[in-house]
Amino acid sequence: MASSNQIRITFLLGSGISIAVKMPSIKEITERILSGKNIKRADDGTYYLGEATNGFNNEYIDKAVKFLKRIKIEANNYYKNDREINYEDLYYIATQIYDSENREYDNPVVQSFIEKIISDITPLFPGKEGEHIDKWTLEQISQEAINYIKDIVWRILISKKPENIDRLKGFKNACLDEDVSRIDIFTLNHDTILEDYLSKANVKLIDGFGNPEKEVRYWDPYLFVSKSAKVKFFKLHGSLNWFLFRSEKGNLVSERIGIPLNRSCWDTEDPNGQMQRPTYGRPEFLAGTFNKMFDYTSSIYAELHCQFYYALRNSEQIVIYGYGFGDKGINRLIFEWVYSSLKHRLIIIDLDSEKLKQKARGVLAKNWDDLENHNKLIFIPGGIENTSWQKIKENLFKEIK
Repeated sequence: MASSNQIRITFLLGSGISIAVKMPSIKEITERILSGKNIKRADDGTYYLGEATNGFNNEYIDKAVKFLKRIKIEANNYYKNDREINYEDLYYIATQIYDSENREYDNPVVQSFIEKIISDITPLFPGKEGEHIDKWTLEQISQEAINYIKDIVWRILISKKPENIDRLKGFKNACLDEDVSRIDIFTLNHDTILEDYLSKANVKLIDGFGNPEKEVRYWDPYLFVSKSAKVKFFKLHGSLNWFLFRSEKGNLVSERIGIPLNRSCWDTEDPNGQMQRPTYGRPEFLAGTFNKMFDYTSSIYAELHCQFYYALRNSEQIVIYGYGFGDKGINRLIFEWVYSSLKHRLIIIDLDSEKLKQKARGVLAKNWDDLENHNKLIFIPGGIENTSWQKIKENLFKEIK
């Protein structure tokens, strides 16, 4: 085991850290999405929270909500009410339908699903008098449902301010601990709560985005290797403040992911001073369940997941908090890593070991007891608010049996 002045820590964080500071739960967000209440669609094609006024396209909301409620019935039937269906499940199903309809991915199984629900969906196709679209297709409705879910998640999360933010002080203390030489923080959260908190606590971190150019920080993965920093921060599922900007100059077109500072995403200039626009008008983050793995090999996510892979190779221990082990791609990497060396170990912080084990998918659930018996999995019961950095640090040096 490494001596204390050589500690290297890898954190893997899930939504539990956001729930700990009173951010909306996945259940609350799902209920708001399925209600369709106090939601409006603007002329920019994105959805907002608030009462509809003249000029807002509410026909889209009606069709999206009815479509999502219909596929939720099938999801409930599949899971036989063993668990609550949430917006991530609905996004995954809607994405499969959309990808099949536009031929992005061939999936013959989806056709049977479509045939099962089509009689209930067909009444949504005709447009009504005064609406914008005369005749809808299944491809259009499924795409609109996907956009609707993503926008409402985005709007809800940015509209809510965290409470009891000092519950995150364990991360701050870890970053400021002089015994620690390197910290890699990998988070699956879309919100910016943790990085904002650490920045305000004067923790310097590299997040893969460079210095501002015309009030936009642009993605530059080379910063992870070219800049030295004790703390590196990786958002494996994207972020609410990342936008894909498209810049045009003559016949030349370029697209870059950036973080706008103190400006709307619709009101930024590229480094040359030319106006640019967000390609989709919504942030770059991943929603859904198994469909996320398709994105792990493309764009910004490919680089981020490579960073996760290499961080694991150079880590002996991973500290996990707030993650329910529902991401099959992440789980596979963790499982392969923990058994690739006798020195590798998981330190998991959560309220209930048994509930978490039951919720975990596949290989981790099956091997949980074996890992725990050999001290390759150490479970620390409790929430992040009552788990100090010192307590985590003590567990880093327990012997593996």
